[in-house]
Amino acid sequence: MRGRGAARRRSFRILDLIDVERPLGFATLPLMSLAGVLGLVLLVGPVFADDAGESVRFRGRKAAHLEQFRPSGAGRVLLDTLDSDPPAEPYDTVLIQGWMPDARVRIEVAFAASGRGGLKWEPAELRRFSNGRFWARCKFAIKSRAPLRLRVVDSGIKAAHVFELYDVELFVAGTGPDAGAGKETGQPTTRQSAIPSHPNYEFVARESWGARRIEGAYAEHMPVKLTMHHTAGRMPAAYDEAAAEMRFIQDYHINGRGWLDIGYHFVISPTGHVFEGRPEGVLGAHVLHNNTGNLGVSFMGDFQASVSNEPARSGLDAFAALARRLSRDYNIPPAGIKAHRDFNPATDCPGDLLYAQLAELRLRIFGATAPPRAAVGLLVKKDFPAQSYLKSLPW
Repeated sequence: MRGRGAARRRSFRILDLIDVERPLGFATLPLMSLAGVLGLVLLVGPVFADDAGESVRFRGRKAAHLEQFRPSGAGRVLLDTLDSDPPAEPYDTVLIQGWMPDARVRIEVAFAASGRGGLKWEPAELRRFSNGRFWARCKFAIKSRAPLRLRVVDSGIKAAHVFELYDVELFVAGTGPDAGAGKETGQPTTRQSAIPSHPNYEFVARESWGARRIEGAYAEHMPVKLTMHHTAGRMPAAYDEAAAEMRFIQDYHINGRGWLDIGYHFVISPTGHVFEGRPEGVLGAHVLHNNTGNLGVSFMGDFQASVSNEPARSGLDAFAALARRLSRDYNIPPAGIKAHRDFNPATDCPGDLLYAQLAELRLRIFGATAPPRAAVGLLVKKDFPAQSYLKSLPW
């Protein structure tokens, strides 16, 4: 994708059919010719994504899929993953996300066959946005550690198009960082806070990108560190696309994962816009077991392996300016600015290409190249921390 201020998407490798079929175990379907297969993305698999569940892996590798679908008649299988690796933990919920230009497909999930009968395919609940972004979820009646199988079935697609599968994760419903959040009141929060503006990045408030109001109560915290992430999803090319991606991510986190709100505190687009996620004075959901006092800042896009976006300069500039402001407001030291993989080596987040920028970004945030702090103006926002939190701020 290309656009003003946007990063350039790197090319996907077109893999030989034998490499596609054997290493990961994805089925090669008769209706797909070699020319029609655009390739599998082979990533060394992160075990967990943010505070989400376990990423599904195939022979040790996470499988992000990019493939061309062609009309083949309703009921024909367009994609069959074959069996995944056995998960490390029990699960009862499968959550899938990606991009589909044509909604006339059906996603189905099954436990791998155990020799006691055929596969029992379960339809996944599908939620698709107008721009093609989708998530799909399948809830099983029992917990299992059985390998997983996924397929996409033609329900009447009209034209050839590229289908993108970004991630498949497993978890137990009702667990996670926001389990039980908001049960005390069950009402939307009505909080306020003053958020400093900054001349070196464009701040986009929740109401400006169309965030939904949360139902429940945040847990407050005092930030002492900051963690860099990537969304491992779509790379928007313009502001409107980025705002739509924010609405998708929030819906994915709330309705897909069952969280209180979007997990990150800030999300940065390749055009340099800093989108407001959770209030910075409340607990986020982005680093498993390390959320307290931890501000989550995520870049839109995927910066890992051969399926990777190149970090946009405008996005890096915005991160440096934002992190400089946060580090001064909360006395965060250089060692307090880390990447997700620094907490959990099993994840590749925020991707190799973005992680390689972290040392330089620390120098820009804390070193001599950092410009002097600008005068701070105040923007009064809604849905922010309580007065008890505001009184504790160091500024």
